[in-house]
Amino acid sequence: MTEALTPAAVVRPLPDMPSFNAFYAAVNDGRSPFPWQSRLAEQVRACGGWPQEIGIPTGLGKTACLDIAVWWLAADASSELRQRVAPTRIWWVVNRRLLVDATHEHAEHIASLLREPSRASGKAQRVTLAAVASRLKSLSGAEGEVPLQIVRLRGGIAANRPREPSQPAVILSTVPMFGSRLLFRGYGSSRSMRPIDAALAGTDSLVLVDEAHLAAHLMRLVPALAECVPTAAPVLRKERSSAQIVSLTATGDAAGDRFKLDDADLAHVIVQERLDAPKRLEVRNEAKGSAPKLLVDAVIDLIGQVDQPTSCVVFTNTPSCARDVFSALGPRLGGQADVLLLTGRNRERDAEGIRQRILEPENGAAANRAASPRTRTLVVVATQTLEVGADVDFEFLVTEQCGVRSLIQRLGRLNRLGQFPRSRAVYVHLPPPKRVGGSDPGWPVYGEEPSSVIERLERAQGFADDIDVSPRRVADVLGAPMEEVGRAPEVLPALLWEWTKTSTPPPGEAPVEPYFSGIADQDRSVSLMWRCHVPPAGNRLWPRPRATEAVDVPVREFREVLRDDEVLCRLGSDGITIEGVRNSQLRPGDTVVLAANRGLLDEFGWAPESMATVTDDSLVDTGLPLDAAALRQFCGADVATEVAGALQLEVEEPDDDERASAASALIDALREHQTANLNEAAWTLFLDQLVPQPVDVEGEVSRLQLRDGHEGGSSYDEFDEVSLAPEAVELDRHGAEVGSRAKRIAEALGVEPESVEVIARAGESHDLGKADRRFQGWLRDGEPGEPALAKSKVARRRWAAARVAASWPRGGRHEELSARLVRNWLCSNADPANGFDTDLLLHLVVSHHGWGRPLVLPAVDGTDAIVEYEIEGVPVSASADLARVDWEQPERFARLNDRFGPWGVALLEAIVRQADHMVSAATEVR
Repeated sequence: MTEALTPAAVVRPLPDMPSFNAFYAAVNDGRSPFPWQSRLAEQVRACGGWPQEIGIPTGLGKTACLDIAVWWLAADASSELRQRVAPTRIWWVVNRRLLVDATHEHAEHIASLLREPSRASGKAQRVTLAAVASRLKSLSGAEGEVPLQIVRLRGGIAANRPREPSQPAVILSTVPMFGSRLLFRGYGSSRSMRPIDAALAGTDSLVLVDEAHLAAHLMRLVPALAECVPTAAPVLRKERSSAQIVSLTATGDAAGDRFKLDDADLAHVIVQERLDAPKRLEVRNEAKGSAPKLLVDAVIDLIGQVDQPTSCVVFTNTPSCARDVFSALGPRLGGQADVLLLTGRNRERDAEGIRQRILEPENGAAANRAASPRTRTLVVVATQTLEVGADVDFEFLVTEQCGVRSLIQRLGRLNRLGQFPRSRAVYVHLPPPKRVGGSDPGWPVYGEEPSSVIERLERAQGFADDIDVSPRRVADVLGAPMEEVGRAPEVLPALLWEWTKTSTPPPGEAPVEPYFSGIADQDRSVSLMWRCHVPPAGNRLWPRPRATEAVDVPVREFREVLRDDEVLCRLGSDGITIEGVRNSQLRPGDTVVLAANRGLLDEFGWAPESMATVTDDSLVDTGLPLDAAALRQFCGADVATEVAGALQLEVEEPDDDERASAASALIDALREHQTANLNEAAWTLFLDQLVPQPVDVEGEVSRLQLRDGHEGGSSYDEFDEVSLAPEAVELDRHGAEVGSRAKRIAEALGVEPESVEVIARAGESHDLGKADRRFQGWLRDGEPGEPALAKSKVARRRWAAARVAASWPRGGRHEELSARLVRNWLCSNADPANGFDTDLLLHLVVSHHGWGRPLVLPAVDGTDAIVEYEIEGVPVSASADLARVDWEQPERFARLNDRFGPWGVALLEAIVRQADHMVSAATEVR
């Protein structure tokens, strides 16, 4: 059942808005903000917007920009709906995947306190949190849910997103995940969900780009896109109709609107301590040698200077160098230290184990670690993944040559809080690798810049042994950055128009990556995941892919380990169907599914030399595939006989009781084995929770599912939607609930009243095409009955057969019939327009499953039947032939893009579609 809806006209009084200082203290264990944090919060609220750049040195609480954004949104909740200026969604964007992501942890902390203010320690803090939570909840068109939703986008698979456009949310994302969504080609988005993800990125969004010098092309792209649609009428107030992008960087150079420390900050005791934190840098300018060996030697020298356990971080420029350093350090240290490897190429489950060791209270390197003596030395070997977003603090540091900005960021992980008086660093400089032919191409990642860095360092060093590189001094020592950003192509309106065609993308379209990453970017990646069961091409992946099991690897590096004749299994545009592709057909942003016994991964992530079987992370909270070879990989069990009995593939009419008995025997047989994914107790519990009844789904592997397992992914696919529920839901009732929910979301966002009414009507009408006699026969599995249904209680195992029996064509889209009925209703009405925007109404109806951008593809049909329904007491009919194409739809779609802009149209669609998802979610069978 869907939840009861509060009438949209009801307005509840809001509690008084707490000050920023009170909110900051409530979410930061009672601490007071730095002066700059309070000053920025008040400036943002007073000006109704953010400075172009936040130029605050590392270690001085830049993550508080998240607190400010959430506080400003809550403060703006009392504004009239059409006058609100604070964006509903707060994007925190970084240029790379972070293994130790302090911002994500802080965002989750804020959200949990807002969900449960009673967890705060003091009465004043509880009152503050309750007030902010209430004000945030008032912004959503679906009251009673969480005040603040946290979404994390990583890898090439990301089904997670804000549940609806008016939901206050913090979204943590990499540059490719945000940039690809902004340009209607979201990595990890299925074809049907790309418009929604574009709307959630491109409208009503504050985009805080951490260390924005690493995302220069994205910083330029966002304002350039606004120039492509200068005449579009905003769906929301102008300030919220597009993305607002802000640079957060300790090494910025914005000449104009740059927010920085003032005299009050410089007089603050803690700020002074951190700006003057002791950091001495030794320069080792080597004429030749092996980088891994020289880095290892420097580590041994540094930690050998102390007679007690300590901590040291080693920064390398490439994952391969990091691997070599990591492999050499263990033997050199003789087991006297814990050595960890961080390259960012880890699955979430493996990364969590590494994170816990880094942040471990006794021997970790968390910046807030208690000052108790260590019992073990910790050495962390890292690539750039630890440069930003990590609130860690080491006593010693070793780094390869790099650019100015990177060196400043790396030094920001050294003696971060000024608590290590003997803190030291070593900078190892080697000549660039030689290109074939003898010329110098520069250094990997940093080009020619390290040559200027070493000159400046040696000049600053003079005849001294080392250099003072405290935060107050480091910019003077290193000077201005010299890196070349490189080129990115220009976005033109015609190109943007092609990208908006998400349902029928034009062949040979331009890739989006160069527009937010630059032409010369070397890190365009594919996402890899490892599965015990990899379905054949044309079938769908089960369990549904999730970002937590993916590892991002550069395309060129992945190709190097592939066999010439190797056929790869790639996820198609729907995000779940397998395609067979060759090496040459790989594209950035692809997701490749590898067999678990293919290797290439170890406990520290991507390991091209490893041939060991990889654990399958997808099954532990879903179930087991009924595939003997897959189960042998998963837990070493030879259960071919039991699997065959559970499947009964050779039996003309399988017996459910016999299959269930065979499934029970399979579960018992598995108890004698073990999987590397789970310990003995967890494995036993897992088997106890398996339901001994095989589940069969067309186009997917048969399986045994957990009682409370999570399928993940969408409950419908690109071909046949799954309109299943525990009870049948009437068509009128479903439409009324979706229309009401969509209206509330639109009103909460501040959409103009005329469009709100069209949105509500579209929600009411979106499923009318399901009144087709064939579709009703499908929903009822051949049983006659009235009234017309929107949801069916047919058993899932009967779903595919019921469609065939009802003669509903595969790939047929009921929304095309819905649009025909609505169009004929409008034409038959005494007032042809009936007060509605006809273009917008028809488009929102036909696009509610992501089609109609610009076409709904036909299905092989040819029926001469009609579909009939009564709309507001008026009988309406239309042709039910799904082979017919509405050739007016592309022109309608183009007119709407001209009027509202690409992201405005996508937002209007998202309101209706996500309202439908929310209403359906309360009744779906997964």
